[in-house]
Amino acid sequence: MDDQNKDGAIEVIKDKGQRLMFTDKARKRIYSLKLVQFLNYIPGPYSEELDFVRSSIGSAWAPVVLSCKNILMCRSDSGFHLVNPLTREMKKVPNSPQTKKPHSWELHGFGFDDSTNQYKVVEAKGCTDGLVFSVYESLTDSWRKIKGMFPYKEPRLCKKSGTVLNGGVHWLVKRDESLVIICFRLAEEEVREIQVPPNWNNQTVELGLFRDQLCITSISVSGELCSETFWVMKEYGVQNSWTTMEFIIPYYRLQHSGFWTDSFDLMLVDAEVLLMSDFNAKRFWELTMRHEFGDVAEYGRAWVSMWRALSLLLIKNNRRKAKMIDIL
Repeated sequence: MDDQNKDGAIEVIKDKGQRLMFTDKARKRIYSLKLVQFLNYIPGPYSEELDFVRSSIGSAWAPVVLSCKNILMCRSDSGFHLVNPLTREMKKVPNSPQTKKPHSWELHGFGFDDSTNQYKVVEAKGCTDGLVFSVYESLTDSWRKIKGMFPYKEPRLCKKSGTVLNGGVHWLVKRDESLVIICFRLAEEEVREIQVPPNWNNQTVELGLFRDQLCITSISVSGELCSETFWVMKEYGVQNSWTTMEFIIPYYRLQHSGFWTDSFDLMLVDAEVLLMSDFNAKRFWELTMRHEFGDVAEYGRAWVSMWRALSLLLIKNNRRKAKMIDIL
């Protein structure tokens, strides 16, 4: 690590319990990095493995980690799991409903529905005619199919995990051979479209977030470096608000970690290097920790009260189901 931070290039970051959750490249283990402690040179262990997740699910799994309101959703070979890293509790989500038609690709996402005060897991299965959506609700601990078939196809490079913003889960898909962003609204449980940047050239791209805005970055599939630019939607849902931004260096793959300060953004470059990047001054600070990352998600202070409410509800539901079984 260079001396930029010691010279005051990065402001002192207040500890709000921020952590960086990530998997290894093989997606066999989940780790938690204490960001503020690490960035402020506070002595002590910086990272730890969430080994209770691996031991509970088993070693033969390939997790996808999504974070929402400080609860993690892990997608493994055995299904979906809700995880509270602070209390080390886990909840296995019931298996999602099957489609009558065979499916060849899937999308999934995890978010919080403020209108009903509950977590929701969204799954879409791609059939020959389009996408079929199903939603899991934490309050009922059950799945429900969404009516209708949605006419979308799998893009060239499909990122299965959705991007959560403004009460919806977003994916990049194809419609009539053109790329389009779809948003599954968690409250209304309906699908809406958001247009990609105008004059868009059909290259291999990935949808994500830059701070609290949708962004689209290029992904190198030929082994050649991408350009330094990427797209950010400054005003949600407004196509002409797409703006190009310039990164500091060329990249093969670029992701925002979900953590930022007033001046800096923590960026993951080529799935290996973490850079605290100042886009205005065009400077960066490379963290000494090098790792082959799989999935990355920023995580704040856990909502213990929300998790306890969810846990109590699930216990009641399980007891109710047990009584029904006894009666039958």
